[in-house]
Amino acid sequence: MLNFPHLTRLAEVLLIFAVGFLLLTIWVGYLDAERFSIAVQISAHIGLILAATLVKVAYVLRCIGRHGQQLEV
Repeated sequence: MLNFPHLTRLAEVLLIFAVGFLLLTIWVGYLDAERFSIAVQISAHIGLILAATLVKVAYVLRCIGRHGQQLEV
């Protein structure tokens, strides 16, 4: 049996981390790109895709956790 409150809390922490990672990759890859080497910029662009995916996964986990607790999603 799933522990829905724990899943919800884990998903919220993951969501915060993912949004922070997303903002960091946008900053490195686009806003301040001239300060970084091309290898770092490429890594930031790849990281941007991973961060966006992580945001979506964390949000779905949060929805599952809240639905399991019969709370508003």
